[in-house]
Amino acid sequence: MLQKRTCSNCIRGTIITVNNDVLCRHNGAVAPDYSCSKHKFAPSLLAEAKSQLRCINCENFILKIASSKEQPSIGLCQLFTVRQFDGKKKNACSKFVKRKNLEVS
Repeated sequence: MLQKRTCSNCIRGTIITVNNDVLCRHNGAVAPDYSCSKHKFAPSLLAEAKSQLRCINCENFILKIASSKEQPSIGLCQLFTVRQFDGKKKNACSKFVKRKNLEVS
């Protein structure tokens, strides 16, 4: 499926939270559906970052083995902390590495 070229998905644009316009590096403040000839799609990692990645999706997050059934996302980050926390509630840090899905057959 081909994405539509708009300033809201351009690497050069930043969304203005006050009125949902886009601040473009070349054209200034523009409407989110505007598109110019300098449009460049944002990389997929930036698109994932906008979707609020969580610690539980990171390779460095270690799940607690004896976690309770009501909170199976309790664990700790092997890089930064020794305290356990809920990985679904905490935003991912700058050292985020996407967890690989391994299938057991």
